[in-house]
Amino acid sequence: MIAPALLAVASLGIAGALALDIALRVMGLGGFPLYARDPASTYRMASDQQGRFRRRARWRFDRFGIRTDDSAASLAGRIVLLGDSVVEGGIHLDQDDTLAAIVARDSGWAVSAVACHGWALSNELGALTTLPGWQQAAALVWVVNTGDFDTVGRGESELSFPTRRPLWLALWLARRHIYRARPRWWPFRSHFLTPGPHRPEMRGEALARFAGIAPRIAGPIVIVGHARRDESIMDGDIAGEPFFRELAAVRPGSAYVSPAALPGWDRDCYIDDIHPNARGARLIADAIIPNLPPFNPRKREEP
Repeated sequence: MIAPALLAVASLGIAGALALDIALRVMGLGGFPLYARDPASTYRMASDQQGRFRRRARWRFDRFGIRTDDSAASLAGRIVLLGDSVVEGGIHLDQDDTLAAIVARDSGWAVSAVACHGWALSNELGALTTLPGWQQAAALVWVVNTGDFDTVGRGESELSFPTRRPLWLALWLARRHIYRARPRWWPFRSHFLTPGPHRPEMRGEALARFAGIAPRIAGPIVIVGHARRDESIMDGDIAGEPFFRELAAVRPGSAYVSPAALPGWDRDCYIDDIHPNARGARLIADAIIPNLPPFNPRKREEP
C-alpha cells in the first residue's frame, strides 16, 4: 500500500510542477530575449528574435542583435546610440518606450542602439567597430555610467545571460532569483556592473582605444553621463567623477550632457538603481536631441 501512495504523491507533485510551469509561460515570464557569444564584444544580444515579456513589454532584435523595428544593412547615415541596458531598455520597457525609439520619433533620424545588458566600455567599443558603416554614422551618442569604467562585462552565467531556452522554466526562474539575490551560502555569485575599485589601467585602455576610433567617425560625438539613482548631482555633472569629461575630450568638439541635471529628473525616473523608466528615457532623449545634427529628410534613404 505504501508504494501506490508514494506513486500518487509523486504524480501529484509532477502534475503540480507541470501546471506551475505552464502557468508561468502563459503569464509571459519566459518571454525574455537570448544572448550570444561574440569574439569582439565577448557577448551580445542574439540575432533575429522577438517576443513579449509578461505579455506586455515588446522586444525585437535584428540580425546584428540591435533592438529595433527598423532593420538596416549598415550604421551609415544613422544616429548610433552606444551603451548597455540603459540604452537597450531591458525586458521591463516596451520597444516603443526605449531611448532609441524616442530619439527616432522626436528627431526624425533613423537610430540604431548598439547596446546590451552588462556591457562596459570595452564591450561597447568592440561591438561598435565590427558593425558595417560605423565610420559613416551621422552621430555617435555614447551613454556611459560609473559602473562601466573599471570592469569588463563577461556575460558568463546562463542565469543572467541565457543563450538557450530553459526546459523547466519554473526551476530556472527559482535558480535565477537565488543567483541574483546573492545569499552568503550560494556558491555562485552573480556579476553586476556596480562601481568598484578604481582601475586606472582599464580607464587608460578605454581612452586609448576610443582615441583610435573617434577621429574616424564622420558625425559628431555626444557623451552622456548617466547617473545611478543614489549618485549625487552637482553643477550639471556627476559629483567626483571626471572620467565622463575625459571621454568627451578625446575628440575636440564632442558634447557632454548629464541628463540627471535636467529639471524634472528625480528618483522616480528609475525602474531600479540604474535603469530609466519611460519617463527617464524621455528626459535622456531631451538631453541628447539638441546635440544631434539637423535632420534632412532627403538624406534619410542614403546609404
